[in-house]
Amino acid sequence: MSDLKKILYVDDEVMNLFLFENLLTQNFEIVTTKSPEKGLEILETDDSFDLIISDMKMPGMNGLEFIKKAQEFYKTCPYNILSGYHKIPEIEEALESGIICSYLQKPFEVEEITTSINKDIESFHRA
Repeated sequence: MSDLKKILYVDDEVMNLFLFENLLTQNFEIVTTKSPEKGLEILETDDSFDLIISDMKMPGMNGLEFIKKAQEFYKTCPYNILSGYHKIPEIEEALESGIICSYLQKPFEVEEITTSINKDIESFHRA
């Protein structure tokens, strides 16, 4: 059993999954999937995640759609968007309403994203 915080990262680009896992595996236990549908399946069977991160632009279901569906049954952790695109009004609204805790941009700095993830996990559990 690991003491590392457990993160699910959903992104349709395999290279992004690879980089995220390789760069952050020292700091977190990482589970990845390239499909939002598979991400929902994972959450239905595993309730041990400390944070969920999703890419925004994916085929079939965007990141906010994935997060809203996941939050219908998985409410025990914070959610973030990690995207290579600028913050759009839909993202601003999700931040203001608390659907997501943070909007993170690609490419990311390991130290910066690690700090943000830890802050969001801590803040969520204090609330």
